[in-house]
Amino acid sequence: MSKALTVKKVINETKISLEYHDTLNPKLWDGWTLKPGIKNKLMEFAKAWADFSKIPFSIIKDVIIIGGNCNYNYTSSSDIDVHLVLDRNKINPDREFVDEYLQGKKQLWTLTHKISVLGYPLEPYAQDSAQEHQCGQGVYSLTKDKWIQKPVKGEYNFKADINLKRKVLFYKKMIDQLIASKASLKAIKDLKKKIGEMRSTGISKGGEFSFENLLFKELRNRGYLDKMSKYEKSLEDKKLSM
Repeated sequence: MSKALTVKKVINETKISLEYHDTLNPKLWDGWTLKPGIKNKLMEFAKAWADFSKIPFSIIKDVIIIGGNCNYNYTSSSDIDVHLVLDRNKINPDREFVDEYLQGKKQLWTLTHKISVLGYPLEPYAQDSAQEHQCGQGVYSLTKDKWIQKPVKGEYNFKADINLKRKVLFYKKMIDQLIASKASLKAIKDLKKKIGEMRSTGISKGGEFSFENLLFKELRNRGYLDKMSKYEKSLEDKKLSM
């Protein structure tokens, strides 16, 4: 079998873990209603995240959840994305400083906490109140206990997307090769930054179902983002050791 045919066969046989459902996650939702007890637990998490990040609760305008578990594209690996909505200028008018500060706090929180609700990891974020919600994306206010924007059901067939399969295999191979070759800390940080920026750009232009966000989610579901983070941490520990 030629190399081209072998590559095509591998791509075709690659299975995508992303899913699309007819209903919201029944573990969390009863129709459009968040199940009892979940809201309070998520609000406890939001308060703990705000305290950890030194964000005064008085400047938080809302606490929302978004992402796959507020839409139809959840999987068993999906996070519950808990966002504090605030005027980030009230933390500091220097936007770059605020971005770096909050990103650092988020990374430190992720390294030191493993919190979940019904098996779904909780993912914190501080979102600027000026940020608009993507069209069709589900957004639920925990503060007001109601939908800000209900998700719009579409038609998606992730498992047949050859381009997505090809790109997933490309990044899997790249990550494996970087770690196997004992790549530098800078190299792994640069790749993580590239994947993160690619996802942010995709979401800003195409929303929850942008190609870049689907790629990010698939790499996360397969454990490759965690694999990079663990390798990065091992290099940082080695650098500080004597």
